[in-house]
Amino acid sequence: MSSPAPAHGRGDEAGVNVLVLAATRGELGPLEAALEGGAATTVPGRPVPWWNRERGRLAGVEVVLGTTGVGKVNAAAATAIALTELRPRHLLLVGIGGAYPGTGPEPGQVATAASETHVDSGVGHGAGWEGLDAIGFPLLTTDPPTYNRLWFDQRFVGRLAGALNIAAVPFATSEAVTADDDHARWLAQRHGVAIESMEGGAVAQVALAFGVPMVEIRGVSNVVGERDKSRWQVKAAITNACDAALRAVELLAGG
Repeated sequence: MSSPAPAHGRGDEAGVNVLVLAATRGELGPLEAALEGGAATTVPGRPVPWWNRERGRLAGVEVVLGTTGVGKVNAAAATAIALTELRPRHLLLVGIGGAYPGTGPEPGQVATAASETHVDSGVGHGAGWEGLDAIGFPLLTTDPPTYNRLWFDQRFVGRLAGALNIAAVPFATSEAVTADDDHARWLAQRHGVAIESMEGGAVAQVALAFGVPMVEIRGVSNVVGERDKSRWQVKAAITNACDAALRAVELLAGG
């Protein structure tokens, strides 16, 4: 993710190479299983969900695995706590998401985020919706100001996508899961996005504010708007996303 200089030093004892976050523990399952020398680093008095984290090595790289909980508020709060306490060199967000109909990614496939867009922050609803730029309130006072869309480091995203043989596409974050096909298609067209989650934009926003480079990888569990869970591919999405994340850890550690 394009960002200002890191806000924290890189040589202190708290620094960890890669912080890997997911909304839920299930989305980290294959990575937890692969973690070498894992040790829980719970914080007394810290409320759920951030208490759940483990420090160890993945593919020889020092990492911390942690969960944020579901939704923007949980994700932002947990990310801010994690970045403050651990001062990681890199942040990797992994999980599952829905693919907007007609945008390319299919259930079971994996993609990395070229950008993140908050699709419900702004003014109004439906066809009358306008983004935060319409009212002049940026999410971050970067130069230029950051409104609804947060961009990742395009050169690194391209390298990552090529190395992992996955697509790099625009991601979206919504407070509520989109539940019908018509609205899903409208969101995809209005914002130019391909994959929806409930946390990505919040994590990206905090990472940008802290100056920590971030990568987001998601497995496609379903088509957005499809609520028949018998047609979802959650297990494959988690397995494939974590496999890509494991390889991404090595690339991040190598710079």
